[in-house]
Amino acid sequence: MRSHRFLGPLLSVFSVGWLWLTFQYIPSSNTPGEPGPQAFPIVLGCALLLLGLSITVSDFARKKAAAPTKTDAQSDVNPEPKKHELRIVLGTFGLLMLYAFLMEKTGFLVSTPIVLALTLGGLLRIRRWAFIAKMSVGTTLVCWLVFVVLLRVPLPGGSWWWFFQ
Repeated sequence: MRSHRFLGPLLSVFSVGWLWLTFQYIPSSNTPGEPGPQAFPIVLGCALLLLGLSITVSDFARKKAAAPTKTDAQSDVNPEPKKHELRIVLGTFGLLMLYAFLMEKTGFLVSTPIVLALTLGGLLRIRRWAFIAKMSVGTTLVCWLVFVVLLRVPLPGGSWWWFFQ
């Protein structure tokens, strides 16, 4: 049994529910001609609906085009995940949790270079520490310049910010 046989209809049903909830609970724009708060959720719901329908249609078209053979059935079996794939998935999840914790406590300027350095060194296995330091600090600096200086959007300071001043 292939999982995408159920994925397309499931995504379609989920997107219809998403769109219904969007129209029920998110207010539309007060100004005619402007998108308002409903715009982005509607775009996401429509994109998800199109994705679900395209998966469903392509699966039915594939079923009609070729009858399943023994080799097709054997290719549907997913091999066990490799050790490095599992490390990357679990490491990404762990780093995202660490980033959320550090962002709340230490703020953007402290947590971002730490998590970027751990990502480059731990997950991507880059061993050039000068490159890791430059990339982590440079990315943090560019983000700070774009958001704080150019766009004037405040970045999180963190609850431990008094400790770093």
